[in-house]
Amino acid sequence: MNDLKFSILIPTYNGASVIGDTLRSLLSQSFQNFEIIVQDDASKDNTIGVIESFNDPRIKISKNEKNLGYSENLESLSKKAAGDILYLMGQDDILGSGALEETHKAFQISDDIGAVARPYFWFDEKITKPVRATGQLNPEKNEIVTIKDDFARIILTIDVAGQLSGLALRKKYLDTPFHKDIFPCHVYPFAAILRKHPIVFLKDYNLAVRIRSSQCRSVSSIYDKSPIESWVDFWNNVFPEKEFEPLLKYAIKNYVANNYVGLVQIRNYARYKYLLREIRMLLKYRRQNIYSPSFWFFSLGCMVMPPFLLIPLVDWYKNKINSKKIEHIKFEYSPDYEKNDR
Repeated sequence: MNDLKFSILIPTYNGASVIGDTLRSLLSQSFQNFEIIVQDDASKDNTIGVIESFNDPRIKISKNEKNLGYSENLESLSKKAAGDILYLMGQDDILGSGALEETHKAFQISDDIGAVARPYFWFDEKITKPVRATGQLNPEKNEIVTIKDDFARIILTIDVAGQLSGLALRKKYLDTPFHKDIFPCHVYPFAAILRKHPIVFLKDYNLAVRIRSSQCRSVSSIYDKSPIESWVDFWNNVFPEKEFEPLLKYAIKNYVANNYVGLVQIRNYARYKYLLREIRMLLKYRRQNIYSPSFWFFSLGCMVMPPFLLIPLVDWYKNKINSKKIEHIKFEYSPDYEKNDR
């Protein structure tokens, strides 16, 4: 089977301080059959200058005359891809060594493989110190996931797809656009592929997600629509048929409406009224939350604690407590990035 060409898509906005690290982690990959397409969404900093400084012919840059927003920028960017595989990448995340090669191997299993997902971790102060991580489907081997699998496997696969970076989609099977709702924006085309084609879930953590530069911490308008409502709409829109009704009900009740930890982020970086709205949504879609100690712990705690206390408390917990629980994570990355690790 011939090598597949990757189109690595990077939507960017005011990313001058971080995108250099991301590009270094891409250019140092063992698999090199790729193009990198960056579409800048009318940045006000020197993002374009940083990208141009790499002077690599595989990097193609375009800049929007006006800000399109995340969803439209990503959809426009996808139209420029010439490769067989669309590989999505955020402007501030770091790929581990061999990530592209392992993804390519997964697609080589069969021409019917429609997408590839991966576990990942978040880092704050140093990439060598993960502070939070997603689950792995199987830490021993890559797994193939289909829409006929049990609900837990499907939901974990959808959950890790919530992060843009490191997701790979076979272009010829892409039949659903990126959605206007920000949080599940890129999960729509991914899940639409899962409906019809098997997906490979890689075993290794090959992606490090940077916390401090996340727009979830700096752009409060992304919470104008309820994140819970966005995810409920996602499940209803992607799986409307009666055959998927059991999966849909299970996912909304046991995945969307028990995300109590999400209240912390909304309290810290969105309007207070949005916190109250999300609490109502959690009760609307999962009535038994009223009997859940965890629901009340997070709900009441977020209601009474102001962000100027809660933000440093959460960051302290991640760095001092949570990081101890995931010290086992192994992540190999390029020396070219290491010398720029801050």
